[in-house]
Amino acid sequence: MARDTVETHFTDAVATLKAGAPRDPALPIKEGSTLTGERCRELYDRQQGSRLLDIAARWLREQNEGFYTIGSAGHEGNAAVAAAVRTTDPALLHYRSGAFYLTRSVMAGRLPEQGLRDVLLGLTASSDEPIAGGRHKVFGHPDLAIIPQTSTIASHLPRSVGVALAIERARALGVASAWPGDAIAVCSFGDASINHASALSAFNTASYATYQGQPLPILFVCEDNGLGISVRTPKGWVEAAARRPGIEYIQADGCDLAEVHDAAVRAAEHVRTTRSPAFLHLSTVRLMGHAGSDVESSYRTQREIRADYERDPLLRTAALLVEAGLATPEELLRRYEAEREHLLRMALEATRAPKLTSAREIIEPLAPRRADMIAKISPVAAEPSARRRPSRGSCPRRRTSRSRSPRRSTARWPTRWPSTRR
Repeated sequence: MARDTVETHFTDAVATLKAGAPRDPALPIKEGSTLTGERCRELYDRQQGSRLLDIAARWLREQNEGFYTIGSAGHEGNAAVAAAVRTTDPALLHYRSGAFYLTRSVMAGRLPEQGLRDVLLGLTASSDEPIAGGRHKVFGHPDLAIIPQTSTIASHLPRSVGVALAIERARALGVASAWPGDAIAVCSFGDASINHASALSAFNTASYATYQGQPLPILFVCEDNGLGISVRTPKGWVEAAARRPGIEYIQADGCDLAEVHDAAVRAAEHVRTTRSPAFLHLSTVRLMGHAGSDVESSYRTQREIRADYERDPLLRTAALLVEAGLATPEELLRRYEAEREHLLRMALEATRAPKLTSAREIIEPLAPRRADMIAKISPVAAEPSARRRPSRGSCPRRRTSRSRSPRRSTARWPTRWPSTRR
């Protein structure tokens, strides 16, 4: 498979790295960081796996065997976000969250190949894919607390606020929940998404609820590469839009794994201990274009595109390891080539996995008719004593005609609206 300029720049740059004095892998990868050398090596492997999945996606498309080429290249720093939260924290992820997904999969005790295979099955639209069953390419898994979302931009943000509210509501009511009582919701998205009405409603709800003293444990993670496909995000706009009452704002260089880890640990700790929102703003780059079909040179200069290569998060993590004496350039390149070959073989195997073959199979899981389940759960409600706890002693009651305010408006709806035609 031919190599693009992103891949060749990475391998050429790694070959020129200079090794530093060996450092104990149990110590921080650099002074003052919360990221140890050992953890850095582990996360580098997840970052590399994510990058190679992007390469495999392009190769599969060339063979007419893959159907999705939006990748995570340039956003691999989100591996450190996954490392900073717990595997039981529900996560609703941005479509550039490959490294996050692979990291959580391994943290949950799965083999590295299992996470890689999950993504490959999604790229090839296999019915064996664990969350969408070949119907769409998403990041999600029932055993990893990763809740799937659609590709509708920002549509998952209000849902993530609802998940955070449900975590606290369940704890207050003393009812069973899918999440631990001290869990936090994690929601990642791109910089262009913050302009969407769905995102604005989520931010406003989180801020409004917190302003009134309502616990809402959610970590917003904005991966800001400065582009919404071909439209540039104005400098400073994300921070200006993110700073809201009740939401803690934390910023970090999303291409520096150690810096991301430090900021993510601080943000997650804030949300978990205060039960209030935080906005983690990560400045990233977008490598390999928006997707495989994107002609990036039509709206960016070659100088701009190549400048991003120097901020490549995979290259910067490789430099951290080499400078700390925890790896040599030769070792990293050998591992890269071996993993590349292995992953392309896995991609070929994924093309042979079963696929959906009929419209009936595709729509089978949609809105299943389960009248028996609806009849069973619809009458269920918490006891009045439990309902009073989150409402500070007053149990909400249904308003009757006698309890309505005597000051209600006497205005009537017009029987005929005026015409808007001219």
